[in-house]
Amino acid sequence: MTALIVSEPMLARRQVRLAAVAALQAIPGLFVQSPGDWNTPPSNLPAALLRVSAERKDSVVQQMPEFTTSVTLDIDLRVQAATAEAAQDALEALGYQVEQALFTNYSLVGMLQQISGVDVDVEISSEGREHLGGARLRVNCELFEAFDPSAVAPALTPWPVVPPATVPLTSTGIHLDMDAPFDPSGTYTPSVDAPPYTPTPAPRTTGPDGRDEAALDITLPQ
Repeated sequence: MTALIVSEPMLARRQVRLAAVAALQAIPGLFVQSPGDWNTPPSNLPAALLRVSAERKDSVVQQMPEFTTSVTLDIDLRVQAATAEAAQDALEALGYQVEQALFTNYSLVGMLQQISGVDVDVEISSEGREHLGGARLRVNCELFEAFDPSAVAPALTPWPVVPPATVPLTSTGIHLDMDAPFDPSGTYTPSVDAPPYTPTPAPRTTGPDGRDEAALDITLPQ
């Protein structure tokens, strides 16, 4: 999915929907429509049809239009297989992919206070020689939303948000340089460079003196 470039604030329900669509479009081989025409030809299966079916705003403060907004995200999953068992297996496998994509998506999870609940209805039916599997997920998302007439429109930015690059954590350490005991006259180079930690210069009447009294170094992964 090509990210939208937006310069205007969006309703909470639109932010949730766009982030969810982007997350599902990252699943290989899945046909995604939003809101979808709800008639999916066999050539487009497996498919996910997504829309926001309901929203509720609960005030969090008097006078100011600030809300805890609850958004109900409806996702219809559809698969086709030669047997009922195969349709069920395919539907469960697709359900895992969809939930994994949604609940680990940086843009979606990052904007939410919580995912307050997920309801799933499943149906397997036969049509001619093929069996169809369908599941409807109702994902209840909760997030903060405010309306401010004096707010300045944001700069042009891509939406959904592109996750920042991460750096693998390869090691960590805990080093303890205490006020006491200490060396009143020695000069030492600390084993770690961790501002604002600075050894007390010599001559000193208290620590830290730049020497480790205890240390724990961990190399990852273990």
